[in-house]
Amino acid sequence: MLTPNSILQNRYRIVRELGHGGMGTVYEAVDQRVNCLVALKETIAGNDKEARGAFEHEASLLGNIRHSTLPKVMDYFTEGDGAFLVMEFIPGYDLAELLESRESPFPQSQVLRWADELLRVLEYLHGQEPPILHRDIKPSNLKLTKQGEIFLLDFGLAKGSIGQMPTLATSRSVRGYTPIYASLEQIHGQGTDARSDLYSLGATLYHLLAGVPPVDAPTRFHIVEEDQSDPLPPIEKINAHASPSVAAVIHRAMAVSRKHRPISAVEMRKALRNAAEEDERRSAEEEYARAEARRRQREDERRGAAVLAVTHAEERQREAEARKEQEARRQDAERRLQDEAAQRRAEELAVAEAKERAEEQRLRREAEEREAEKKTNSGDLGQVPKPVVATTVRGLEPSLDQSAPPPRPQETMRVPPPDRLTLDQFSASLNTQPEVAPPIAVSSKRNLVIGAVVLVVFATVALLIWSLRGKSTGQDASSASQPGKETAQISNAPTPPAGMVYVSGGKFMLGRDNGDVGERPAHQVNVNQFFIDTYEVTNEDFLKFVQAKGQRDPTTWAGGNYPAGASRKPVTGVMWNDATGYCEWAGKRLPAEEEWEFAARGTDGRIYPWGNNWQRGSANANSESTGLADVGSYRGMSPFGAFDMAGNAWEWTASDFRAYPGGRLPANLPAGDLKVIRGGTYDSGKDVATTTYRTGWPANGARTYDQTGFRCVKDIAP
Repeated sequence: MLTPNSILQNRYRIVRELGHGGMGTVYEAVDQRVNCLVALKETIAGNDKEARGAFEHEASLLGNIRHSTLPKVMDYFTEGDGAFLVMEFIPGYDLAELLESRESPFPQSQVLRWADELLRVLEYLHGQEPPILHRDIKPSNLKLTKQGEIFLLDFGLAKGSIGQMPTLATSRSVRGYTPIYASLEQIHGQGTDARSDLYSLGATLYHLLAGVPPVDAPTRFHIVEEDQSDPLPPIEKINAHASPSVAAVIHRAMAVSRKHRPISAVEMRKALRNAAEEDERRSAEEEYARAEARRRQREDERRGAAVLAVTHAEERQREAEARKEQEARRQDAERRLQDEAAQRRAEELAVAEAKERAEEQRLRREAEEREAEKKTNSGDLGQVPKPVVATTVRGLEPSLDQSAPPPRPQETMRVPPPDRLTLDQFSASLNTQPEVAPPIAVSSKRNLVIGAVVLVVFATVALLIWSLRGKSTGQDASSASQPGKETAQISNAPTPPAGMVYVSGGKFMLGRDNGDVGERPAHQVNVNQFFIDTYEVTNEDFLKFVQAKGQRDPTTWAGGNYPAGASRKPVTGVMWNDATGYCEWAGKRLPAEEEWEFAARGTDGRIYPWGNNWQRGSANANSESTGLADVGSYRGMSPFGAFDMAGNAWEWTASDFRAYPGGRLPANLPAGDLKVIRGGTYDSGKDVATTTYRTGWPANGARTYDQTGFRCVKDIAP
């Protein structure tokens, strides 16, 4: 062993040992004459003249080899018992060290580049006269420089060494081999040829691509001899990224029998290139197919967008027509209210005038009676009394003076009972002039009493009629119809799970005859009792499902999570299958569309969950906002207590989008397996965000509607 700073041939100063094996040692040294690093490979020759002669013969041949993948031999000499080759020093790492440090296979494209270079150098070596065989190709004899160049170095040194030069296949070889990379004929000493180097190269490429060393040739031979399958695992089974066509060429080079291997490095190099080109063609075809699929997807999306635009245009037209019709109805209602108010004011004025006339007549009669009484008290009792004016009212009984003649029939008018006295009859009775009775022999005080009684009776009747007329008028004014409400107080109703409300079930009219074409005709259906989610499924709810089941993200998410601040907003961009999967994961299911409509409107046929008239602040629709809102932010609640069943987000149902019995579907529907969506979204008008409007959307198309979410229902055992 040479120590550092030892000098050989007064020229080469030893720096350090690079590696050693059973047949020699390699040193890093400095050529002091030209001041450059060299590699000195020492072979223990001793005094064996034949070995020295073989060494000199090898050195003379190696000195004439020139190839970009081989280090250059610059000098050789003998000193003491050693024979030394002076070679170009190649800095870098061998592939065995790199394979161990990365703990994974090399990429196939990189391995194929190295294989092409190594087959070129083997083609060069095997073409020499005599042919030069390396006989120890393995990862530790392949050096990779910083510039990415690959070099084929020596064999026979310990792991981690940096050998520098291939060895001649002379009649007496002075070097050994590594069993797992060596061919069967080399191990058994049956003579080697170019196909032996191809086996070693194939075993090396196997290790680089599979990441595990190959099974040695003797073990494989004995197992195959026992009529069992070859124990060497296929490369593509170990590394899914390896190409089957490339792996087939490498496995052929590793055939146990040399007659089944490629006959030369030229043939193996051509086979690998053809396999790589086939992979490239296949990759190009696959990439073309993917591009074609993307193109078709974009066309489908454009067609879907066009259909959706037409649908939206039709919806906007229907909304405009509905707004015109509603405005006309509103104006008619205002005119009716104004007419009714004018009529009430006229009737109230008439009653006030009648009361005023009655009060004036009462005051006049009282004044006349006081004047008559005053004259009576101050008059002469001996004089003949003057005729007395007796007030009477048509329809009352004759005067208490039985001697007075009865009134003539044409001068008598009956006053109807108070319950049948009309306002006009009452006014006529008040306008009746008092009749002049003939002189009577009753005292004036008694006549005054009778007049007062009559006056009180008429005042009472007038007040009663005015009160009845006022109540009747008030009742008419307040008799506007109100939408019915389901009673949530149902005896023995089951307690709903957390986050759900109870829906009693029953018969109701599904659809609306005066709605969109898809809502017609209204027809009776029956639904069983069930529970339904109080709110639409939120982003934070769906995230738990994605994390638990490894489910794909909705199209409205990015990076595996929903947008910031959207945890309580309804999850949208969910395909129908994903919504169904969530409900099953939660122990529930999607509602049928008749269940959804019943939960939204109840049994009284209301248009909106809260009634028949649109109310601002009740739903996130009809220009209430420009985007999704947190669930439960709007006060519009269904008869059973569910929120956001109008607006905010469309909701998937379990039903296929089909025409109602005797009805038809709208034109220009999207293609595919259409499922019913209900409730409208935040940008829907009030004629779409109803309890009856329905449309269809592809369940699992190339894209899903990014404004569609869902809520779940749960069955109740009878």
